[in-house]
Amino acid sequence: MHVVTFMIQHMRKKIGFGLFLFAVLFIGIGIWLWNKPHRNISKESAAFSGTSDELFDRISSLNDSGRLALINSTVELQGAVQEFSKTDDSTATVKLVSSKTDVICTFNSTEVKRIPALMPNQPIHIRGIYTGYEEGLPGFDMLPTITLNRCILLDAATESN
Repeated sequence: MHVVTFMIQHMRKKIGFGLFLFAVLFIGIGIWLWNKPHRNISKESAAFSGTSDELFDRISSLNDSGRLALINSTVELQGAVQEFSKTDDSTATVKLVSSKTDVICTFNSTEVKRIPALMPNQPIHIRGIYTGYEEGLPGFDMLPTITLNRCILLDAATESN
């Protein structure tokens, strides 16, 4: 009887120690993932470089698996500003001029602080992470939308008078 009780207590200690080790390991992995450095978009090579219309043509020519493979890749676009909005010092959005699609580029808070006020039709060169493509709605005169996040401004031509 005492042997069985001793074995049960010993087994409980082993299980408790195993659960403790698992919890420490789980917390350690969580802390490591939380503090992992973010991608440096300015140093990454672009999976695609061109205009918004060329990007739309490339996305349109891909099947669903090809479109999924492009998600989360770095894209570099040159074009002109259609709309620019800055909501304070934390977010800014640029919509690029395009005849085939809407390209929406969102800038993060560190990049917003260095972006000048961009004017319509101003040439721009940006790089960002491609995060998705939405089909337009036929009959509602809505163009397909391409979304880029964590964009950085590589170059914006300034007008000289």
